[in-house]
Amino acid sequence: MYSILLADDEIMELETLTEYVRWESMGIRVAGAAKNGREALELVRELDPDIILTDVRMPIMDGLEFAKRAKQLSQRVKIVFLSGHDEFQYIKAALSVEASGYLLKPLDLEELAQLMEKVKAKVEEAKLAEGSREVVGEKLLRRLLIEESGEKRTELAASLRTVAGFALPRGSFRAAYVLVSRSRRDGSRSDGMPAPLERSIADAVHARLRALGYGGRLIDWESGSFAALYPASEADDTREVWQRLRGLIEDDFPVSLTVGISRAGDRLEEAHGLFREAKAAVGHAFYRGHGTLLEAEELRPTVSEEIGIDASRAALCKAIGRLDAEAAEAEAAAFLERLRERHAHPNLARLAAARLVDSVERHFRAVHKEPQASPPFDSDEEIMNRRATLDEIGEYLVHVCQSLVIALSDKDKDRHQPIVRHVQDIIDRSYSKPLTVDDIAKEVYLSPNYVRTIFKEKTGRTILEAITEKRMDRAVRLLADPSLKVHDIAASVGYENVSYFCSVFHKHTGLTPNQYRKQHY
Repeated sequence: MYSILLADDEIMELETLTEYVRWESMGIRVAGAAKNGREALELVRELDPDIILTDVRMPIMDGLEFAKRAKQLSQRVKIVFLSGHDEFQYIKAALSVEASGYLLKPLDLEELAQLMEKVKAKVEEAKLAEGSREVVGEKLLRRLLIEESGEKRTELAASLRTVAGFALPRGSFRAAYVLVSRSRRDGSRSDGMPAPLERSIADAVHARLRALGYGGRLIDWESGSFAALYPASEADDTREVWQRLRGLIEDDFPVSLTVGISRAGDRLEEAHGLFREAKAAVGHAFYRGHGTLLEAEELRPTVSEEIGIDASRAALCKAIGRLDAEAAEAEAAAFLERLRERHAHPNLARLAAARLVDSVERHFRAVHKEPQASPPFDSDEEIMNRRATLDEIGEYLVHVCQSLVIALSDKDKDRHQPIVRHVQDIIDRSYSKPLTVDDIAKEVYLSPNYVRTIFKEKTGRTILEAITEKRMDRAVRLLADPSLKVHDIAASVGYENVSYFCSVFHKHTGLTPNQYRKQHY
């Protein structure tokens, strides 16, 4: 099915085109309609139609000017002009913007249908040509961005410039690296995401950028990331585009979007170094946090020196030995602040945190009943390497301190059972609305970290896992009611985003909600 955008300032004419022409019988769907050229141009950015049918004479921006600008946005779009003026200057002007056809009012439906068949064939030709150019251009650009040899980069840049129709920034430009990430339930970073979710996010990133008027080149990079080149002269505007894109994607998906931006360069051969700089900028999310915009020009370099842990180890062991969880948290926070002030390289900061945790745990090894449990636990270094930010390392460090305090003080095995039951009761009655660990902690008058630790110690699962299990069990029962739509079920079990609900349901059951309904009810 091909898409068409209609533009006409005469309301009756536009309504006739939209409502009374049998577009579907021609294999065409109406993507949108506009009353003037300016409004139509915004829809081109948003909808990326295959065909445009526009009146020549319109207020604000006439059809000819609109067509020229639409062609700048999409070289493959096919434009058909509609006019009541059978005059040579209009036909000549239409040809100057590569019009695919010209129809006179009043519209002859048979003539329209015949012309649309020809236009659809041209659309197919354009798609094939564009697809070929895009494949070749992207392949060369990928090689340019990773090529270490300066001589080969020069050759690749020269080849890229010869790919007709593959748009690249002219003059001064910047590189950007866009990283999509989400957190695991244990607070660590995720190395991947389900393929359908990843594809949906990638499609959304490209579509949202188009709608925001992004004027650069964006290509899918490694899993969950993108590479971009865009004009440096538009840096201020593009910075706002990246910020708006981040907000739109994070509103629609359970992920964060981190964007690293390079300094400006003038030659295409510099793209390799600029892209490396943009990727390095994203590494500073370790201190700034994910879901941020990081510009290389404003970032402080990291320090590559070994970090001592002896003083922090002694202070933590003392606080934990006194069963003083608050003092232990304060010492952990002080250690993190020292890392932040030094601006240590993330790998060295993770290593120091892993060494600290390991030394404190070894000091209190006697309180662990099964230190060699099978399957073996991940090493502290492996756990730290999964932490994407310093704050996530801090959360894990506090968790370890809380666990050790509980292990030392837990003489009575059932002492914390009332708290666990209270938490489960809250989940049972509140699963159908947004519910966080912080919400639960406030209701039981304990700190979130302490509640997490107690619940995990006593039940063997996290609070988030318990909430998800409750929601999924309820969703399974609701699927038995054929009158309920999937989005209704998602809302009734506490999920505002239907796509995310379906992703969680599939992970929990191995089936989509509709597949589960067909197989079991």
